[in-house]
Amino acid sequence: MSKSVGETTVPCSASTARESARPPSLALVIVWSASQPHRVGEIAFFAFGQRLYIGRGDVKFDKFAHFLRHRPGEMPAVDLREGFVSGASISRRQLRLCCVGDALEMEVVGRLPTLVNGEQCERATLRPGDTVLLKGELLLLCVERPMELASPPSERPLHAYGEADEAGIVGESAVIWELRRDVAAAAEQGEHVLILGESGAGKELTARAVHRLSNRARGPFVSRNASTFPRELIASELFGNRANYPNPGMPALKGLFGEAHGGTLFLDEIGDSLRELQPQLLRVMDEGEYQAVGESTVRRVDVRVIGATNSDESALREELFARFLLKVRVPPLRERREDIPLLIRHFLRQRAERFPPVGKRFLANGPDGRLHPKISSRFVDHLVRHPLRRNTRELHGILLRAIAMSRGDVLVLPDEGSKRPPLPPPSPELADSSAGMTAPPKEEVLACLNRERWNVARAARVLGIGRRSLYRLMELYGIEREPLE
Repeated sequence: MSKSVGETTVPCSASTARESARPPSLALVIVWSASQPHRVGEIAFFAFGQRLYIGRGDVKFDKFAHFLRHRPGEMPAVDLREGFVSGASISRRQLRLCCVGDALEMEVVGRLPTLVNGEQCERATLRPGDTVLLKGELLLLCVERPMELASPPSERPLHAYGEADEAGIVGESAVIWELRRDVAAAAEQGEHVLILGESGAGKELTARAVHRLSNRARGPFVSRNASTFPRELIASELFGNRANYPNPGMPALKGLFGEAHGGTLFLDEIGDSLRELQPQLLRVMDEGEYQAVGESTVRRVDVRVIGATNSDESALREELFARFLLKVRVPPLRERREDIPLLIRHFLRQRAERFPPVGKRFLANGPDGRLHPKISSRFVDHLVRHPLRRNTRELHGILLRAIAMSRGDVLVLPDEGSKRPPLPPPSPELADSSAGMTAPPKEEVLACLNRERWNVARAARVLGIGRRSLYRLMELYGIEREPLE
């Protein structure tokens, strides 16, 4: 096919082992745009030694970096007259960049103030994880990414760019496309699966994706955190029990294996909590046979077990680990920071479905006809550089606090523009998710309690903190509900 002037072809996906083995390239990703929020996620690559401009562009198309939607599969020809950045204050040539080894050397050549990692500068050396803000217009994130992505997990049409796929997974980063490929491969096979990943990384969502894409999709998906089993009732929880056993009046229970017959049983935090029942667990995983508590007869069940742990796989006993022939690793957010703005949009849309006023305040129609967040660039800059040790769980909590504390119709960083006291000593439920966060001020706490009619549990959820932490803040601020007259 011939190409007109100003067109080029983006390298296709890794269809061979040689292509997939190529090293990653340095790139810049759009993570926030004032005028074109629908372009969040688009990426521009830089080859070694290549000098390119970023800006609104001019007739010398080949002198500019061009932002495009990077996805697996054969990519169409890209018109080089497209892909420029947009913004009334951005110069035609705003930045000049050159790829040198493991870094991008950047020089500001336009008139718009430019900040790198929050500090204004004229020159900077960019490495993966650094951010570049064209003030008031555009925020870019430096990443490493292979130019050729793994082949799509199936021949079905790809989901809309940046949206959740059919299994509910959100992201366009290379590691997320690898996860989709691994999920699809695991779904096609019938063996038990072990999902490895940090707390809050999305292990249950991944388990549901394996189930949804498998031939068990029409069967039940039963999910339980194994660490929450009462110690004395673990056997009954898993395998059920006959009526009136072990105590008179005890109802008959099917157990989780019985409930999951014909489908999938997901056991999160599988490990030491099931140590005492490991022989029975191995038998049902191997042979599909088990006995309910108090019964002598053998029950048969057809269940695929998906286990998950946030510990190192060596923490599992060898016999149990050996039963999981398939392993799927869920990447933490720090390995896919460019997906954070897409997750923000996804979470806000979900929140707006439950609470329409949230959508009216913080979502707006973009040029593509979809809803996009109204959010400050400083907030996005903070989130893509924040450790987020609890991954999506912490991200969700920070967004809930921002929804509760933002004054206007733009989401801002919860502590933006004010000096606030640190959170009180964290309770177990807040210990990991409150790292690096500050306490909401007294007036915010009081206003939220009044809005929620002094339901402390609901107010705590809106503020994005634990219920016990809210009680301590109330004590710290001297907040007491006035008695009703």
